[in-house]
Amino acid sequence: MRRIAPWSLCLALLVTASLSHAAAPTLTDSTTIERWRLANGLEVRTRDIRGAQGVAVTLAVRAGRGHDPAGLDGLADVLAELTWTGAVGPYPARTREDLASARPMGAEVNVNRSLARFTEIATPAQLPGVLAELSARLSGVTVTDASLRTAIAQVRREAGAHYFGPVADVLYWRGAALARDVDDAGLLRLAQLPGLNRLNTRDAAARLRTWYAPGSASLALAGDLKGVDVRALVEATFGKLAAAPGLPDTVTVALSGHRRTTSWKGLDAPVGVVVTEAPPLSDTLHAGFYLGMIITGASLSKNWGAPGPPLVSRFQYSLFDDPEIIRFYPPIAKDKTDPDLLAGALYEQLTAIGGQMVTVPIMERVRQSVAWLLGGPMSPDLRRGMARDPAALGTVASGMATRAIWQGDAFWDTYLERFMRLQIGHSFFYEHLTDATHQSTLLLTPAP
Repeated sequence: MRRIAPWSLCLALLVTASLSHAAAPTLTDSTTIERWRLANGLEVRTRDIRGAQGVAVTLAVRAGRGHDPAGLDGLADVLAELTWTGAVGPYPARTREDLASARPMGAEVNVNRSLARFTEIATPAQLPGVLAELSARLSGVTVTDASLRTAIAQVRREAGAHYFGPVADVLYWRGAALARDVDDAGLLRLAQLPGLNRLNTRDAAARLRTWYAPGSASLALAGDLKGVDVRALVEATFGKLAAAPGLPDTVTVALSGHRRTTSWKGLDAPVGVVVTEAPPLSDTLHAGFYLGMIITGASLSKNWGAPGPPLVSRFQYSLFDDPEIIRFYPPIAKDKTDPDLLAGALYEQLTAIGGQMVTVPIMERVRQSVAWLLGGPMSPDLRRGMARDPAALGTVASGMATRAIWQGDAFWDTYLERFMRLQIGHSFFYEHLTDATHQSTLLLTPAP
């Protein structure tokens, strides 16, 4: 239920009027983009993809983990869980099983450092009901002692799995925590979230009123919208919410380099991750870095080979969820216990890949295959696949909702333009990636 699709992760005029607007721009893939803002501050984005299976709806709120107060780690996740499952108005409390049954094409709640996102993929007939319920949930669910206990228990289960569960999860989450200077005691706090013991129903309800507001939220719809008056439908369901500013877009992340080896029960051989600091998103060359990482990730996966269990990937970089860090999972010999060998394996492969020439036609094909994630046109194959893959619609809607309130469309329009234009080599940032001060390595070794 937590994931709709792998998140790796249009140049249009921003429409600010509530009802009057210019003609919606149509991209070269025949999809149509619209953008506008309601009077209460809610940003709305749509992408009409004719022939798509269903409609993906994402509500994003600037209410991520980076807003957690000191000593209240896990608050953002609890508030998202309450919003996702709690009772509100005519809508009863719901479980993940309820959602799996009601939304067989997909549904998820996702919380990162900046945002909480709620996505449901519906049939056209379900769309009015989905919007009405999401509007009610944005206005504030009913928080009871029972619902708060349930939400905290769910969040703690997931946190425990992140840091002490499946090895792939442990490397992903502990590696990032290591780069953020979290020590062993801090890992326990992130896994157990003891500060949530102080959270009561009154405090949770008050936080929801402050954090969940139209002024810090966006709504995105992606799918076949033929015959749907989306503006009227959205205005009728979300326009009635009172204006409120919400939280600012001020989340920052500080990273540093560390090395750690940890013994782990159940392992037959060592596995590890190299977490590398990415250049700042504000860097005018970052779009070229993103393109280079797509090429690099594909090359590493080919050279290192498919990861065997317990690993699930050789490379991970999510532009919209974790833009500060890149994760690499190099192979390592069975008898090794030095985490520096992971960094060495990465350096060796980047040196080899950096010496390989990537032709202009190949680079252009990569651009065209990925531009849709940034709001650009889809490739013909992906465009045709939208009729069969509703999960891809979830990725489109999530990206639109994220861009609208994280950095903003003007930033991402410029980013897309740079992504399609910049002509820097895929290895331009390799010196940055292999700088030890930008790297944290975590090695898990078999417990004796």
